[in-house]
Amino acid sequence: MASIAGGEQNMEKANINVNEVIKEIDTVVSDLEKQLNGKVIHLIFHELASITRDVVDDLEFYMREKHKGKVNEDLYVILHTMGGDPDAAYHIGIRLQSYVPENKKLYVIVPRYAKSAGTLLACATDEILLTPIAELGPIDPQIYVRETGRWISAKTIAGSLRQVIETLKDVGISDARVIKELVEKIPIVELGHYGSLIDHIQHLAEDLLQRRMFRDSESTAEEVASKLVKSYMYHGQVIHNEEAERLRIRVKTLQAETLDLVYKYYKEIRKLFDKLDEYLEPFLTVIQGELPFGSIIEKHETSYGLIYMPSTQLIEYISNFQ
Repeated sequence: MASIAGGEQNMEKANINVNEVIKEIDTVVSDLEKQLNGKVIHLIFHELASITRDVVDDLEFYMREKHKGKVNEDLYVILHTMGGDPDAAYHIGIRLQSYVPENKKLYVIVPRYAKSAGTLLACATDEILLTPIAELGPIDPQIYVRETGRWISAKTIAGSLRQVIETLKDVGISDARVIKELVEKIPIVELGHYGSLIDHIQHLAEDLLQRRMFRDSESTAEEVASKLVKSYMYHGQVIHNEEAERLRIRVKTLQAETLDLVYKYYKEIRKLFDKLDEYLEPFLTVIQGELPFGSIIEKHETSYGLIYMPSTQLIEYISNFQ
């Protein structure tokens, strides 16, 4: 873990005063706690960071150190992420549920994004609190295609096979040799795996939803999970407040002073991340992600939670070229 003070010199080279921004963020969270009359923590991920299994460890140790692994009041988790490992998100959701007594509520606050695995994590709550610009997203599993360097939906791969078969029928191809050559190029074993993966993610969502949000309606949990996994053509689809309500997800749009504070919080996060992006983007474009060291992401532990963003090591490396 990098301390807030650690790497300050390197960040200052990039004109990024992390300490000052973190101080402002913590101040806003403190005000938000008073407004909500509950415990507030945050899990914040820069676009280059994602939800991983290490975050399960980080959150557990943070909660044990700061809160002895349990809170005796409503827990509000500010979440900002583009996604990550769904199994890690599920495990984080299970742990968050364990920190909150049955007679208290667990909420996720989404200032802007809780996409993909972030939406899965949000399914662990009693209710999701959204700003008017917040986005959830589909949770269909994504497969990395090494040849193209792109992520595509497991549903798309299975759908492509159906499309091939339908096209053969439409154009009247019945030549056994042609069909045999096509079939031999289709990864049948992988297709079976992709189908199982889709079912697996749906099961994770159902389990989280049944534990709190829809503990009184197993059928609703199954319906919502199925829609999140299977009903969208595009993984980046915006699930805004009204769409979330249409899906029957328990959401509420923040208003008045609470909304003002959450927006103030989000502006401070954007201030930090935008400055990092301004500094990093040209470099990352040139090297196309091939860095001279392992992870470019590090954890910053604040008074109220965890922020994952590009590392001071990366800043130092880039600074040597300035």
